[in-house]
Amino acid sequence: MASRLSLSALALALMVPASLPASASEEEEQAAETVGKPQLDMQPFNFSVIKRGVVEGQATLQLVLVTENTVDFEFVRSRLPQVRSDFNTALSVLAQQHFNVNRPIDPDIVKAYLTPYLEHRLGKGKAEVFVKQALIHPN
Repeated sequence: MASRLSLSALALALMVPASLPASASEEEEQAAETVGKPQLDMQPFNFSVIKRGVVEGQATLQLVLVTENTVDFEFVRSRLPQVRSDFNTALSVLAQQHFNVNRPIDPDIVKAYLTPYLEHRLGKGKAEVFVKQALIHPN
């Protein structure tokens, strides 16, 4: 009986790592990269998901800007209203093109889409944008 339990436990232990999504390790790596760096939590972005002139749902995104040092942090904070305005425009376009109320929002697409706007406003390498939370609800 004990050998059956240990074999079952071993089989279960071998199955668990295989069932974890690949993105979990990527998220852990990104989190490890940002530990100890100055972070600026942005207020949530709330907007409608519109397809062909019809409001299909609502989306809420919580974004975080991460800088390398405190000098860049102060610079980013001083430009936050302009960055927020750029992101509002970009997210409206992105929602029309890539968001579907029946699927979760892909944080990698959001980051890739917003990074050029951030670099244009602040300069290359001043900050990185990360999605802290992404919710989408159908009407």
